[in-house]
Formats: sequence, C-alpha cells, structure tokens
Amino acid sequence: MATAARAFGVAGKVSRQRAILELVRTKVIHTQEDLVEQLRRRHLDVTQATVSRDIRELGLLRVHDHSGSRYMAPVAELDLEGAQQRLRSAVREHMHTIEFIDLLGVMHTAPGTASLVAYALDGARFDEIAGTVAGDDTVLIVTRSRPAAQRLWLRLRTMGANGTGQ
Repeated sequence: MATAARAFGVAGKVSRQRAILELVRTKVIHTQEDLVEQLRRRHLDVTQATVSRDIRELGLLRVHDHSGSRYMAPVAELDLEGAQQRLRSAVREHMHTIEFIDLLGVMHTAPGTASLVAYALDGARFDEIAGTVAGDDTVLIVTRSRPAAQRLWLRLRTMGANGTGQ
C-alpha cells in the first residue's frame, strides 16, 4: 500500500510540475498565491508550501518588468545552447530507434526514459516540432510538415543517434 501511495505521489508531483511550467509559460503569474489559484482551477489540490517547493525544484526565475515581478520559465529553458546540448546527450544515451511516417515521428528509447527525451526535445525548441507525447519507452513527435519531419530526422541522426530511422 505504501508503494502505491508513493507511486501516486510521484505521478501527482510530475503532473503538478508540468502544469506549473505550462502556466508560467502561458500566463503572467505574479505570486505563489496566483499559481496556487491557477493550479486549483485545474483541479490540482495544492498548498502554498508545495508550490514553493516546486518553484525551487523547477528553478523558476522571478523577473521584474513594467508590470511588477512575475515568475518565468527555468534558467535552463532560457539557455538554448544548453538545451540543445541536453538533447544531444539524451539522444545519444537513450534513443534506440526513430522512424518518421508522414508528419509523425516514433522514437523508441530505453525503458523509463521517454519523458526525459521528450522534455529535451521540447526544450530545444526546434521549429520543426509542433509537440511531443511520451510514454514509458516511446516518444511520439508531431512535426509541422513533411520537409520539417525530414529535417528533424537528419538533425537527430547527426546528434549521434545509435538507432536507425527511415
């Protein structure tokens, strides 16, 4: 029973932290209270203390502009070269194969690493990618066009992918 509760807690934390990242990317969040309110609107039961810990773990920046202070994406996301280096490492270490069928890419990874690779793909902010969906060992990559799919396939192969793609 404790293992099931722990697994649910980890899944809840991942979902909550993904929601936090989406919120700070798409909305102006001035305070932790604003963030708590937005998360509750998404039916996530959170406390201010939990959100404070998540902010610290995610490395969110607090920036000041003409409208006051607000939370922004983590420093790691603002460092594009660092994000692309993380993607190169993730592809080299975890990708087994990649195949594109029309606009969709199917990447097979080591078990348990698909979300890490999808996060690295999203963080690299390639224009070719509309979005990713990760399972346990498979990442679905949605590209914007057939030429974009071909460019992305070549980019990923160049990064040292150890699998083959068609």
